[in-house]
Amino acid sequence: MSCLSSDELMTFYYRHARRLSYHTSIAAHIRDVSILMQPTYSTSYTLLERAKDQNDCQAWEELINNYRKYIYVVIRSMNVNHSDSDDILQQVLVELWKYLPKYERKDEKIKFRVWLAKITRNQVISFVRKQKSHLKKCEGAKHELEYLDSIETPEIDRIIDQEWKLFLTNAAMEKVETHFSAPALEAFRLFRQGQSPIEIASKIGVKPDSVYKYISRIKLKLFQEIQDLKKELDF
Repeated sequence: MSCLSSDELMTFYYRHARRLSYHTSIAAHIRDVSILMQPTYSTSYTLLERAKDQNDCQAWEELINNYRKYIYVVIRSMNVNHSDSDDILQQVLVELWKYLPKYERKDEKIKFRVWLAKITRNQVISFVRKQKSHLKKCEGAKHELEYLDSIETPEIDRIIDQEWKLFLTNAAMEKVETHFSAPALEAFRLFRQGQSPIEIASKIGVKPDSVYKYISRIKLKLFQEIQDLKKELDF
């Protein structure tokens, strides 16, 4: 199943966030989110503290597994191409390894993911400056310079929240897909495209009541997983 688009996410997120706050059955711990983490430690904050020790390779690897995709989407949101994004991602990880031991959260409003996004933004800026400096010395580099000029480095606050919500939602959706049958997931995909339960029922060969159940259960599971991920990663 394809990832949720930004528009789909915003519609889903705000339509159901209020309702979700009343679901007391939402689990308080993450359950085997294999695409993001292997929860060896009790919380990601504990993991972060252990990863500050540069000799703790296991903690470092788990921390990176948690946030690698987020770093990547922040880079891509600045209009950086795939190949360069991979290079910048590696440089961000180098910088993170270097400065993580000094990281201290002094302000409750400045979360780790915000600090991480700012490091990422700075590395994009550094990449653009270095590339431009090199290309200006070369003839016939007009196309490459135009590409570098197209890279945007907006105020980080403008993209952090949106990219974080997309990151959490798509990660949660990948987890959700392991819990439902192919017909249920197909029904949800068609529902996201705006098709009615009656149309969906006809296409996948089930009763409309079944389609309603599929959609309702997947929605609830999706937002449960989002809440779990927020509790585990958003600190």
